Amino acid sequence: MKSHLYRISKSKLSLLIFCIVLLIPCIDIFLLLSTHTMYHPAFAFFLSGTSRGHAAQSLLLWFLPLYFLLLCSDDSIQDYKTGYRYILISKVGKTKYCLEKIFTSFIVSFLTMFLSLVINFILAKIFFFNGSFKNDLDQISLPDNFLYTVSMDHPYLAIMFFSIICCILAGFSGALGASISLFFLNKKYAYTTCFFIWFTLVLKKESLMYLFQPFTEYGFDVFLPIFIFSVSVFLLIIIIITIYEAKFNEN
Repeated sequence: MKSHLYRISKSKLSLLIFCIVLLIPCIDIFLLLSTHTMYHPAFAFFLSGTSRGHAAQSLLLWFLPLYFLLLCSDDSIQDYKTGYRYILISKVGKTKYCLEKIFTSFIVSFLTMFLSLVINFILAKIFFFNGSFKNDLDQISLPDNFLYTVSMDHPYLAIMFFSIICCILAGFSGALGASISLFFLNKKYAYTTCFFIWFTLVLKKESLMYLFQPFTEYGFDVFLPIFIFSVSVFLLIIIIITIYEAKFNEN
């Protein structure tokens, strides 16, 4: 893990991607400021998707696995190209090598998204400190929708809940990229496959994007099946690839 983290910290590309992930939600704040509307800070928060066209959300969340591949998850491909892969495997074994790549990618991706959302929330509180406008959603009553009702009554609790879900999914997107990189050991195939899997879940009728958005009409009856299905897909791919790489792949 230390060598993986050291390589990330010394890579100009990784640092650039890290800054981009932090910057995109900040851009969303300034897009909202340009409307001269004093939103409630929770509704000015990045995941609330209040800005017109949801451009910043789409730019970050649709391509999340690609950001984390560039940041940290394709490290095994670099190891393969330099031959360092075989030195590490000879020292720690194939199973530990694979698990380290996946675990580190999960943690780095999770923490990067966490930091990005924390910075965004701080900016929302600063610039919209006295704001109260809730995008007229407080005029809508959905008494049968527990998630929506609690979210509107406790908006900060809502964005905290969805932020945790967002960070978990960010972690899985990083882990997915790491496992697929281990399998292909080729950037072209790894990036294409990872993006295809993620975007397939995004484009489904019950889209993965529902898991990132508080204050919507979707309740737990929609939210939970999407979350369980998505996490199951990620885990299944990660587990299958880890077993294959550890037990059967001779490369």
